[in-house]
Amino acid sequence: MKNWGHDFAPADPRHRFDRDGAIPPRTRGDLAFLLHMLGVTNATGMVGVAMPHGVLFRGGAEGKIRKGIVDTDLFEAIIGLAPNLFFGAAIPVSICVLNKNKPAERRGKVLFVDAAQDGYYRPGKAQNFLDR
Repeated sequence: MKNWGHDFAPADPRHRFDRDGAIPPRTRGDLAFLLHMLGVTNATGMVGVAMPHGVLFRGGAEGKIRKGIVDTDLFEAIIGLAPNLFFGAAIPVSICVLNKNKPAERRGKVLFVDAAQDGYYRPGKAQNFLDR
């Protein structure tokens, strides 16, 4: 998303957008929204959000931010979905689940689910369907 508020981010009084010295790029606000959600979630809270696959692979500031989230052990699960599931968005997306209070048995671990495989979704003409 362009124009997500990049100019405001460095002066944010709640420091939601600066992660390990990196601020999301001016023209890509995906991680800005994720950082905002983390910033307003309490110490025992969880966040679940659908994001474009790109947030998992882009480098630069986004890679640094993602590494900071991994290093602080906030990712609980990443669920990769098939493309064309959401109306008006043909790109594949991932559901990112973040947990500020992971149980001891899941610390240092991230569950990855590839739900873009056959059997998890049903192809349609104009749109795919998630059946499970």
